[in-house]
Amino acid sequence: MAHFWRKWKHQWSDLWGERSFRISLFSGVAVLIIAYVVNYYATLYTNEIPVLSVGDLILDRIPTLDLSFSFTFGIYLVALVMALYPILFRPELVPFTMKTIAAFILIRAGFISLTHLGAPANYFQLPQFQDQPGLFKIFYMNDLFFSGHTGFPFLGALLFWDNKIVRSFLLAMSGVQAITVLFMHVHYSIDVFSAYFITYTIYIVSDRIFNNLNLGFKRIVVRIERRYEFLRKFSHLQITRFKNRKKK
Repeated sequence: MAHFWRKWKHQWSDLWGERSFRISLFSGVAVLIIAYVVNYYATLYTNEIPVLSVGDLILDRIPTLDLSFSFTFGIYLVALVMALYPILFRPELVPFTMKTIAAFILIRAGFISLTHLGAPANYFQLPQFQDQPGLFKIFYMNDLFFSGHTGFPFLGALLFWDNKIVRSFLLAMSGVQAITVLFMHVHYSIDVFSAYFITYTIYIVSDRIFNNLNLGFKRIVVRIERRYEFLRKFSHLQITRFKNRKKK
């Protein structure tokens, strides 16, 4: 455990020493804040205009279920994993992660502002969240296309694809959230299925834009890992020699 924290400290220290990393990190924080504010006003706009519900081939044939625990705390868990994993294990990906999530939020904010549909018939309302004030309100009625609950964990899986455990967890959570919002009737089926295609496109475009920058940050981390591997082997060799001397 001590080795992990020493390595983590040196990774962040070396990355922080690079001016390009600091600029990328601060710009990531800035665009993420901007995206959140834009999304907030976009959702307010969609909830203030008159809308009508339409039919849905799948929703018309399934019951409305109370899956509010999965809807709320499930997405909180996803957000926690997507925040902590890069900070603790892949610091070189932190700026890229923030910028890609910001792009996801901004594009979705634009989409929900374009076409005005009401929530599906027989939707499950979350009364415990309706009285939350301002920026703390997490449930809105008409921010439908595309499903953020479905796309967000899928985006995390794409961002951290190299880690099989994290990838599998986030893909599973994307499926769980897709089922959740369908059975709660808070999204149309097209909102859910299109989320995968749109999210994948957002990731690919973001990856192309920031690829060279990410490679530069990765080289720094690889250099640190090689240094620690050398020190680990050197320490093991010294300990072995010391033990052999004692035996003699």
